[in-house]
Amino acid sequence: MSKRIILLTIVSGLIIVAIAVGVGLYTYTNIQSDKSYENAQKELNRYITMNDWYAYEFHNREESILSFYSNEDRSIIGLAEIDVKTGNSGSVTKQVTPDQPFDFVVLEDGETEYIGVRLNDRPEEVVYLRLNGDDVSKDFLVNDPENEGYAMTYVIETTKRSDGVWSLETLDTNKQVIHSSELTE
Repeated sequence: MSKRIILLTIVSGLIIVAIAVGVGLYTYTNIQSDKSYENAQKELNRYITMNDWYAYEFHNREESILSFYSNEDRSIIGLAEIDVKTGNSGSVTKQVTPDQPFDFVVLEDGETEYIGVRLNDRPEEVVYLRLNGDDVSKDFLVNDPENEGYAMTYVIETTKRSDGVWSLETLDTNKQVIHSSELTE
């Protein structure tokens, strides 16, 4: 055998080993990441149930999990977030009154704001939520008219609002306002 063939065999072997190690590390990292999300959601769910809350919904974010929840008699709503890497968490709750057409709670996380909205009055007619303020208006599709069924809760993710007067509106299929409320914490 010539030196060239031996050298090519060794280099080819090293390339195959390097590829196998790379694939192994990539797979291990993804498995650990999935376990991080799974463990974080278990921890968040434990926190919620330990305090006699129940979760309306969970949302996997880029590096965290967010939950929108309520107590049994629906008089308090809340948002909680847990970082999947560090396990750090934060939450906010709000006392609500039963006569409101919708309830909301706001959780700030740096430059991001989450607004959890629970629709109490005619949720089947609500198609959009609209966030208004400071020459800004943004619509969020809550219930697609093409689909059967409807959601009673929705979490808006937006950049932190500037100071000023903000409102939240529920809209029908034609984007006509059903209900409106000033958005205050």
